[in-house]
Amino acid sequence: MAKKDKIQKEWQSVKARPAIPRSLVIFLFSALVVSAGIIAFIFIYTAGYEDKIFPNTYIGGLAVGNKPFAEAEALLSAAANKQTDAGLGYSYQGNSFSIKSITGDPANPELVSPLFTYDIKKSVSNLHRLQSNRSEFSQIWYRLFGSVSPPELELNQGLLQSALQEELSSYEQPAKNAELTLGADGTASVSDEKSGMAFPYKIIINQISSRLKSFSQEPIIVSLAADEPEITKSDGLALLPLVEQVLASAPFQLIYQDDSWDLSVDQLKARLAFVVEDGRVTVGLDPVKINEYLTEIAKEINQPVQEGKFTLGADGRVTEFQPSQNGQTLALDKTESAINQKIKEVGIKEIDLVVEEIEPQLDTASVNDMGIKELVGEGYSNFKGSPKNRRINISVGADKLNGILIKPGEEFSLVKALGAIEASTGYLPELVIKGNKTTPEFGGGLCQIGTTLFRAVLSAGLPVLERKSHSYRVSYYEPAGIDATIYDPKPDFRFLNDTGNYLLLTTEISGDDLFFRFYGTKDGRTVEQTKPRIFNQVKPGPTKLIETTDLKPGEKKCTEKAHTGADAEFTRTVTYSNGEKKVDVFKSHYKPWQEVCLIGVEKTAIPPPVVDEPGF
Repeated sequence: MAKKDKIQKEWQSVKARPAIPRSLVIFLFSALVVSAGIIAFIFIYTAGYEDKIFPNTYIGGLAVGNKPFAEAEALLSAAANKQTDAGLGYSYQGNSFSIKSITGDPANPELVSPLFTYDIKKSVSNLHRLQSNRSEFSQIWYRLFGSVSPPELELNQGLLQSALQEELSSYEQPAKNAELTLGADGTASVSDEKSGMAFPYKIIINQISSRLKSFSQEPIIVSLAADEPEITKSDGLALLPLVEQVLASAPFQLIYQDDSWDLSVDQLKARLAFVVEDGRVTVGLDPVKINEYLTEIAKEINQPVQEGKFTLGADGRVTEFQPSQNGQTLALDKTESAINQKIKEVGIKEIDLVVEEIEPQLDTASVNDMGIKELVGEGYSNFKGSPKNRRINISVGADKLNGILIKPGEEFSLVKALGAIEASTGYLPELVIKGNKTTPEFGGGLCQIGTTLFRAVLSAGLPVLERKSHSYRVSYYEPAGIDATIYDPKPDFRFLNDTGNYLLLTTEISGDDLFFRFYGTKDGRTVEQTKPRIFNQVKPGPTKLIETTDLKPGEKKCTEKAHTGADAEFTRTVTYSNGEKKVDVFKSHYKPWQEVCLIGVEKTAIPPPVVDEPGF
C-alpha cells in the first residue's frame, strides 16, 4: 500500500504543476515551421547556381549575372580583345591621340611588349571562388542585391608613361629645379628654379586604368597642370657649406673585398648635385651619373647564380656536369644610398659597396635519388628560315635551360631562368622598326624558347600559371594558338611542377628543329589535347611603307610578311590516376598585320615633325 500511496502522491504533484501556456506552444511551433521554411527557401533559392553566376553581378561594367561561368568568360574575352585592338584614346585641346596596346615594333612580333593584359580566366575563377565560399545567407544577399568587381588587369605603368610622354612631352614646359654648378677651381654657384606646366601622368594613368577595368573606350581628356620645382635656389644656397665639406673630404674609395675604385675630386665635381632624400633637399650624387659609374663597376663584381644542371647517362642515371654555385650582384640603389650618406660624414675615406648574394634554387646533393628516370613530356617547334642572329639567340637560350632541375612544387619562371638578355650573356640583336628608324634590340628568337617550353608543359600535363600568345601571328609557330611570348619582365611563361618529383629539363637542337623534354617519374596522369580551332579571321591591310635613311634612296627591304588576324583556342584534358579530370581551354587573339617594307630616302626627304605650341 505504501508504494501505491507514493505513486498517487507523485501524480497529484504533477497535476499540481502549472500547464505550459498554449500561446507559447503555438509560438514555438510557428518558429519551428518558419525556420524550416527559411532553410527550404535558402536551399531552393541558391539551388542551380553551382555552375552559374548569381543575378545582378557585374565584372568591369559587363553584366554576367545568370550566365554560366564559361559563357561569362567568353563574353569577357571578347570585351578584352576589343579593348586590346582599340588601344588607348585620349585628347588634348581638341587633338586626338591613340596609343597602341603594345610597345615595340609590330613588324617583329617577338619583340613587342603589351601595355596591359587582362587575365579573364582568373577574373572568372575569382568570382566562382567567392560565390562558392559565401554562406547561405550571404548568397541570398548577393542574389538580391548583386555585386560589382573589376577584371584582373596587369598594367605596365612604366611603359604606359613612356608612351604618353612620347606623344605629349612637346606640349610641356616642366618645372626646373635649382642646380649646383662647380667650376674647375671648385667654386660653387646655384641656378634659379623655374615653375612650369606638365601633364599629371599618375592621374592620367589612374584614369586609363579605370577605363580599362570598365572595358570603356571613351577617350580621356588630359590637361596641363602647374608643375612646381622640388629644389629652390634658397635650398641650394643653404647647402653650399656642405658641398665644400664633401669636396674637402675627397677623394673617396669604393671598397669591395680586396678591390677598390676611386671617387676623386674631379669625379665628384662631375657628379655632385642637389637631391631629394626622404622628402628633404640635401647634397648627393646625380642619380643618372652615379648609376652609370656603378653599372661599370658592377660588370667586374656581378656573378650570375649557377643552378645545378645535369644530364642523363647511357644507363638512364643522372650524371652531374655543373654544380650549383652562389651568384652575387652589386645592389645599385642601396650602394647609391650608402655613398650619398658616407660622403657627408666627416673623416670617412672608404665606402663599402653593397653586394648581395644570390643562392641557387637547387643543391646538387643526392642527384640520383631525385626520381629522374623516364620521359614525362616533350615539346617541339621548327625555326626554318630564321636569320643568323635569331638562330644564335635560340641556341644560347636553349643551352641556358638545358639540364635545369625543377623542384617538386616549384613555380618555374622562364624569364627568371633565362636571366639577363644582353650582349654580355651571348645574345645578338635583331633590327626592329621604331618610328622611321631601324634599331637593334636583344631577344629576337627567345619566343621560340617560350613556345617550345609551352608545348612541353602541355604534353607533360603540368598546370600553366601564366601564358600569353603573341599579339600577331608568327609563321614559326603555326598553327596559331599554341605559342607563348615572353618579354623581360612581362609577359612571362610560368608553370607548376605538381608531379611530386623533380623534373629534369633537357633541350636539343637538330637542324631547324628544337626539342624540349621533361624527365622525371610518371604519376599515372594522361593528357588529351585538341587541335587549335582558328576562327574570326581578319585579312591584313595594304603594304605599309616606312621611309628610312638607313637604306640607299629607292632601295626597298621588306621586314615582315602580312599576317591574318584571328582568334584561336584548343582544349587540354588532364586525367589523374584517381580519375579526377582537369580541363583547360587556351585562347589566343591575334591582330591583323600588313606587310611592312622599308624604303630608302634622302636624309632631307623626311620632314621634321610639326609640333603645336603648348596652350598656356
